[in-house]
Amino acid sequence: MNREGGREPRVGESSSQQRKWTDIVRGTAEPGRDDDSREPDTPEAAAVVRHCPQCGAGARGADRYCEQCGRELSIDRAVLPDRTVDPAAVCAECGATEFDPDGYCAACGELRRLPDRSEADLGAVQLITDRGLVHARNEDAVAAAVLHGEAGPTVVIAVCDGVSTSEDPQLAAEAGARGGVDACLAAMAADRATDEAVMAGLAAAFDAVRGVSRGAGHSPSCTYVSAVLRPSGGADEFEITIANVGDSRAYWLSVDEARGLPPSQRLSVDDSWAQALVTAGVMDEQAAMRDPRAHALVRWLGADAEHKAADTRISTVQVRGPGVLLLCSDGLWNYLSDPVSLAAIATASQPRRAARDLVEYALAGGGNDNITVALAAVGTKVDELRGAES
Repeated sequence: MNREGGREPRVGESSSQQRKWTDIVRGTAEPGRDDDSREPDTPEAAAVVRHCPQCGAGARGADRYCEQCGRELSIDRAVLPDRTVDPAAVCAECGATEFDPDGYCAACGELRRLPDRSEADLGAVQLITDRGLVHARNEDAVAAAVLHGEAGPTVVIAVCDGVSTSEDPQLAAEAGARGGVDACLAAMAADRATDEAVMAGLAAAFDAVRGVSRGAGHSPSCTYVSAVLRPSGGADEFEITIANVGDSRAYWLSVDEARGLPPSQRLSVDDSWAQALVTAGVMDEQAAMRDPRAHALVRWLGADAEHKAADTRISTVQVRGPGVLLLCSDGLWNYLSDPVSLAAIATASQPRRAARDLVEYALAGGGNDNITVALAAVGTKVDELRGAES
């Protein structure tokens, strides 16, 4: 969530890079033409559809085990940012070498500084979380899992944005994202319906975040948005099931707005003051977002939250590719919230490059908040379609 603070040292974007993003969104530039925006066009590269999460080696869709390290590949998982303490890490504040499990220095209590950006390539979904240019630390988290089946991969994603006005928001975000994905996976393994699995994930996230509290008055809090993307029968046909609490968002972004099924659109509804004004008919969205209280949350996850998972509406939409599913924190949509404009970047190149481009757009716009993106391609590969159109 946004908050005020001094700029942290970091190399930002040039004005020419900002103009590049403006041109892409307006449709006056030809995106996806950077040398690094496409994977090598070779039979070997085309055969690689995912990467081993343990050693990074490429693997084919039919491979059950990694040929390099032997890891089972039926489920790929990742949680970002990676807060595992490096045994060689040194506290930047006092020089001590011991940290507690949450990353705080055992000597002075300073939180260990994580890399500015963390990324994970799970093949079917790309994950990036970035500190931004203003916050001293990253209080977002994202977790995802990919289940490889005969009909195609099923993707489970959760994005959480720590509420900066609470204590230890980064711990809340990680607990919520990790707990939500793990519980959703367990429910799906028990053959529960997708909407029931998503609700089970949300309930577990509520419990996990409450469990971070150390007692009265300590209530780490966060937002939550989750999605399950799975094949639904026909060619390039998928269903997306969504749950959200707070103002982290889910979008369906179509490559072809004229023929997209459905066209690009937001799939989640914010639990915020601004959305409450819009829903009540008091203001339109643009006016509501100018209100000083626009980002104030009316629902969140935390020990002090009066809401529960059962209060949350689970929604499902049928989509037909090509397109992408995007989950993100407000560190992205604060700078670009219109679905069609987001689609102009998110579908302009190969998904890994596109995910990075979305983060770079937010950084170029100011980077005033942490930025988290989860991007899953749906149906025909986006980069292949773009190549055919050019």
